[in-house]
Formats: sequence, structure tokens, C-alpha cells
Amino acid sequence: MRDLGRGWFQITTEYLDLCGLPLYLHAFADEDGIVLLDSGVSATPEASIRPELARAGLSIQDIHLVVNSHAHPDHMGGNAALAATCAPVFAGPALEAGWLEDNDTLIDQLWNANPDAYRLSEAQRAELVLQLGDRPRVERLLRDGDEITLAGTALEVISTSGHSPGHLAVLDREQGLLFTFDDVQGFGIPIAHTDMHLAPLYHDVRRYRDGLKRLNALEFERLLPSHGDSLDADAGHRRIAESLLFLDRAEEFVLDYLDGVRHGDSPGDSPGDSAGDSAGDSAGDSDRAEQVRLGPLAAALGEQLGPYGGLNLQTMSIAKAHLDDLVRRGEVVPTFARTPEEQR
Repeated sequence: MRDLGRGWFQITTEYLDLCGLPLYLHAFADEDGIVLLDSGVSATPEASIRPELARAGLSIQDIHLVVNSHAHPDHMGGNAALAATCAPVFAGPALEAGWLEDNDTLIDQLWNANPDAYRLSEAQRAELVLQLGDRPRVERLLRDGDEITLAGTALEVISTSGHSPGHLAVLDREQGLLFTFDDVQGFGIPIAHTDMHLAPLYHDVRRYRDGLKRLNALEFERLLPSHGDSLDADAGHRRIAESLLFLDRAEEFVLDYLDGVRHGDSPGDSPGDSAGDSAGDSAGDSDRAEQVRLGPLAAALGEQLGPYGGLNLQTMSIAKAHLDDLVRRGEVVPTFARTPEEQR
């Protein structure tokens, strides 16, 4: 537990031991009680929040508002446990209300959105559901520009999107604290006790870029991400710049991969062999163009762009985001085909 001053506390969680990644939550305590930013996974309230608050002389029972930055399990999985313990009001991005309140919808639209390229096994799905816990109702839906009033200050809600459809950042202007949650990812997050990194995760190139630029234009004294140490203003702006640079490098990798397929230097699929989502390499020559399947592209990105572990949710999402962006720009065309399983 770290006292950030003027009512703010940083909570260290058990997530490092669970998943190999640091996860910090943040809480503001005043005479009205405690406002908590994110709730961790289902075990976090009892494993970390309760004992960490107690060390600061605070009680988990005093949490009256939980702000979920986005609908990923490490940010809202603890909601049900908190609902049973202290019955707070839950707030979260309006664009992700369906994900925040329904595990099946979240899993099907995020992890299993591109089943020909990537799909959770039954064991992986069961583990994920365990981390998510039950889904209490989100009573307060947040939108860009909303304010969360605290004693003596207010939190400004900033829609950054990209990392997830409705991802929010929160700014305490008076104290100069910018809570970016998962939106400022740099070149990825080191996974403890390995040589691997968790790749940045985003689903829309333009929205992710615009959100990062918006954060970069803000004045702040400290930037506080969920999966890393807090940064002073200079270091925070550098991390945002790294995040933007990763976008450029990922786009360059995808374009080089497409060029390699066109010239026979990278693994591609002939039109007749393609299955599921794929992209032809030119809008004007789609009948003759080589086709690129999402899965092999994501696997190559996860092996060659960085130590990201080949094909996974992160690399698949990056690859799909950049292909979608190229489609919007008219540089490739999407093609769809029935999978062999569907043709049986």
C-alpha cells in the first residue's frame, strides 16, 4: 500500500503472483468513504484490497463507489465480491455495459471474436470465468467528459478507446494525477521470471492513436498505469510516445508481411485455400491477389515484432486492428470463406 498523498492510495495486488504481471488499483478516501478505481480479478478484494486498506487504517466496508475503467477481468472481476461485502455503486464505460454485465458476451466478443484464428480452450474459458466472477449490475454509465465528484476535487472522465471499445482514463486535475489504466502500454509489459512480454492490446488503430494523442496533450504531474510503476510527467510523456511508436512499428510489420506474401517471401494462402477472415493485398486486384490469414499473421507478429509468444489474444487483436485499418484506407480488401468444419 502506497500513500500518494491528499487522499489517494495505491494498492498492490496479488496479480503478480497469479499472472506474472503487476496490477495496481487506486483508491481515494475522504469523509464520505472510499472511491475505488477498478476491482481486480474475483479474488482481489479479499486477497489484496481488504488487507491493503487495513494497513492504512481504512476499511473495505467503506467503499461506496467502484469505477471500472474497462471490461477486462483484471479490472472488474472483483465487482461481485465487493457487492457482497460493501454494496458499492458500480460505474463503468457506457460503451461496454454489455461486457461489464455478462461474461458470455464478453468472452464471445473478445476472446472468441475470430474463432478461425484464435479460440479459448474449455480449460482456458473456465479459468477466465473464475477470474471474472459473477457480474453485478453497473448502475452508473460513464461517458467522455463526465465528472466524478469527490470531497475537495473532481475526477474528469476521458474516453480513450482503442485498447477496448470504451476504455476510460481518469484525471484529477487539481492534484495532477492521470490514471491511464491499460491505455499507455509502451512496447508491452514484461512478464515476471521470463524473457517474454505481454504485447500491447488494442482493437482499433485510429481510436488507440487518437486516445494516446489526447492523453499526451494533457497536463499532469504523474501518470499512473495499472500494470506498472507511476511515472512523472516527463517519463509519462515518453511512455505515451513509445506507445505511439509501437503502433507505427506494428503497421510497418503488417505492411512488410503483406509485401512478403505478394512476392512469395512470407507464408500466405491462395484464394482457394483460405478460411475465415483474410485480406487480399489490393482493392483493385482482389481476384488475383494473394490472401493473408489472420492467424499466421498474428503468430508471425508475436514472434518477430517482439518477444510476445506467437499467437495469443494480444497479437491476434493487433493484427486484426491493422488489417481493419488498411481495409478502411482502401489498401486491402477483406474476404470470407467457410471453414472446413463448416463445409462438412
